[in-house]
Amino acid sequence: MKSNILYVKYTFLAILTFSLLLACKKEPVKVTTSVNEAAGLHRIDSLTKGNYTFYIYKKDTGKLVLGYNEVYLQLKNNVTGSFIEDASLSWKPLMHMATMSHSCPSSTIQKVANTKTLYVGYFIFIMSSDNMSYWEITYNYINGTDTLAKVTNRPLVINPVGRARYNSFKGSDSSNYFLALVNPTAPKVGANVITAYLYKEVDLFTFTPVTNYTIKIDPRMPDMGNMTSVNNIDLTYNSGIYAGTLNLNMTGYWKINLVVLNASNAVIAGQAVTETTDASSVYFEIEF
Repeated sequence: MKSNILYVKYTFLAILTFSLLLACKKEPVKVTTSVNEAAGLHRIDSLTKGNYTFYIYKKDTGKLVLGYNEVYLQLKNNVTGSFIEDASLSWKPLMHMATMSHSCPSSTIQKVANTKTLYVGYFIFIMSSDNMSYWEITYNYINGTDTLAKVTNRPLVINPVGRARYNSFKGSDSSNYFLALVNPTAPKVGANVITAYLYKEVDLFTFTPVTNYTIKIDPRMPDMGNMTSVNNIDLTYNSGIYAGTLNLNMTGYWKINLVVLNASNAVIAGQAVTETTDASSVYFEIEF
């Protein structure tokens, strides 16, 4: 009898050990459990598939919005209880409409510098959700040619009430463009770093970053007789993003008039502000 009990005990342990090894056999060995690297971020979703859970975060209030969205991720192995280091992650956004589908500009997913388990990327949503149309995002965890986990959600994407931080337009070259303001998120009186992403549509599912244009800025205060400011520096492409300097003389409502020029300095979109033109058709808005 004793030998039978020992046999059952050892058989159970062998099966348990084999199951754990099978669940983790394709996963990178490096994991960590000790660091709460998402502290201070707002969790907007958690998605579980099999042995894995994707945790999705934003820095702000947690809502996905029309235009630019910086999104953070962590991936947890629910068998070991550990967050995965050095995971190969990807995502695919897709808008489903009544008669068609399309994607939007998005980045690859990269490890956040000086972290072990936190990853970051961005979406530029080109339309908001409504009763007839919805976004679907697929998240993938890949090791080599193997997909270890794949999950899909349907997040709400809102068009926030307030000032415009996103523009889409057809250029003079007949291409569709998508322009999203990234910074400043907390504008101040004086010099502000202004950054933005500019994408061109290749087809409904492919968007490519534009890297050799210039985005001229002309900040104005419509409520103050269209007063402008000085020492502004137009946005040029630098290290993956368009960047310049925006000077704001005072608090209040500012309309940042934009003129988009191609590599040959031909106007792609927007108009210069003149005595007869109060504002450009392409613009951002800031109020603080």
